[in-house]
Amino acid sequence: MKTPTFLFLHGMWGDARFWNRFRRRFEGCGYRTEAVTFLHHEKPQDSSMLRHVGIMDYVAQVEQTIGALPEAPVLVGHSMGGLVAQKLAERGLAKAVVLVAPVAPAGISPGTWSSFLCISGSLHQIVRQRPFVIPWRQSKYGLLNTLASREMAAIYGSFVHESGRAMWEIVSGAIAVDERQVSCPVLAIVGSEDRATPPSVVRRIAEKYDADYWEYPGWCHYLGIAWEAMDDVLDWVNARGLS
Repeated sequence: MKTPTFLFLHGMWGDARFWNRFRRRFEGCGYRTEAVTFLHHEKPQDSSMLRHVGIMDYVAQVEQTIGALPEAPVLVGHSMGGLVAQKLAERGLAKAVVLVAPVAPAGISPGTWSSFLCISGSLHQIVRQRPFVIPWRQSKYGLLNTLASREMAAIYGSFVHESGRAMWEIVSGAIAVDERQVSCPVLAIVGSEDRATPPSVVRRIAEKYDADYWEYPGWCHYLGIAWEAMDDVLDWVNARGLS
């Protein structure tokens, strides 16, 4: 039986390396995987270029990547990458979609007290739409809060600058997705202790797409290293016989 290709989309301040553990696990099970690094996220970064890109530029970039694949992939998107995945599914470009701690599209408010605290140290860059890295204090509070100190430091040290324009589009609800156009299976997963995209928000995203919803006790926003999530995603895809 032919197996589907998994295409992984990272979140803010990251790159394709976010998915290294997922990819090793999936490839070890015989799946083909690809991972995108969004425009101007490679080091050394060119901030003069990064400041001009937004969510729809990332969508267009991934659409080109999908066009080079032999068939529509299973999209796995984390955080901002989850919003990109939703837009691609709207265009009929996914065999299935796995939303990992996804950012909400227009119509679902991302505004919880904890999510506001995550961006509170960067409001001036966001409003002015300038590239920025989330400060350590907010990262520790909202993204990495359940991880060991050594893991926190290593992950934070890998962060790159993100487009302030992209973040502004997210917080202002500029990116809409028509759920009526999303016909593929959707799974939404989130950590119970996620303060950036809290479970209350991700549940509403799952309801929008009539998606399966799973919550991981004790996990934060950084589900890219959660072994149980990797195995659950594989089981979910296998159960649907996608080929």
